[in-house]
Amino acid sequence: MRVAHITDLHVEVAPQIAQLLSKRLLGAVNLYLLGRSAHFTRATVEALVDAVVRAEPDVVVCTGDLTSTATPQEFELAAALLAPITERFPFIVIPGNHDVYTGESSGRFQAYFGEWSNNGAHPWARAFPGVEFVAVDVSRPDTLSRGFTPKAQLSALDSLLHGGDTPVVVLVHYPLRNRRGEPYGPFTRNLENAADLERVLARHPRVVAVLHGHEHHGYRTTIPRDGAPIVSLNPGASGYAFLPERRRTAHFNLYDIQGASFGVERFAYDGAAFSPEVGGAYTSGG
Repeated sequence: MRVAHITDLHVEVAPQIAQLLSKRLLGAVNLYLLGRSAHFTRATVEALVDAVVRAEPDVVVCTGDLTSTATPQEFELAAALLAPITERFPFIVIPGNHDVYTGESSGRFQAYFGEWSNNGAHPWARAFPGVEFVAVDVSRPDTLSRGFTPKAQLSALDSLLHGGDTPVVVLVHYPLRNRRGEPYGPFTRNLENAADLERVLARHPRVVAVLHGHEHHGYRTTIPRDGAPIVSLNPGASGYAFLPERRRTAHFNLYDIQGASFGVERFAYDGAAFSPEVGGAYTSGG
């Protein structure tokens, strides 16, 4: 099973004045006055889509933050840019915190991407030969950037993972662990009850990996449990501009999943196209 993992595209369209009467005003300041707008580009996303199509994966998964501030214009553009993928390959996507940026935008993700996100009913599973993907939605409108997994979803996830022996790959936007293997922080932008989600996953040996985004600088680590730890993988932001002076650029991952075996190939953007990371996955350290 060949799986492409993209995340954190942050497709951006300048908001209209009427759309700034919310948390989006702070986002606009961050983007346009503090310079974060230059960190993500449409050209990167176009190159990403081209690279994923050429890789011919069996399935493409996206772990959220397709947009910057969840306006209709951003969702419309994100859907159009991703159309070469969604029209060719099985596609699974979950929302990130930027996709539910404000209360009024919370249903917008499903309006544009519900077809590939079980119309918002989480958790949910989609099975392929030899592997099952389970999607968990932990994103919510929040004054800061914190996520939370409701108790009802944790209970449903526990039931969903019970029984069977097919390896499971869990999709969640927020990291559970940082690059050092410690609980992910800071508290202003983490998953508040990450420990509760970890406890559910640890009860089920068939969970072999967690794929996430949110942190723009990619890394791999493990989530501890009795027996084999759970592999945790984040390619890094797939929509990042090419910024060699900061040693930052966009990435996406290709996984070769054979049972519990998880081969990883990471692709990096050089300002024109994506190619396999020199030296192997994560050798660049970011």
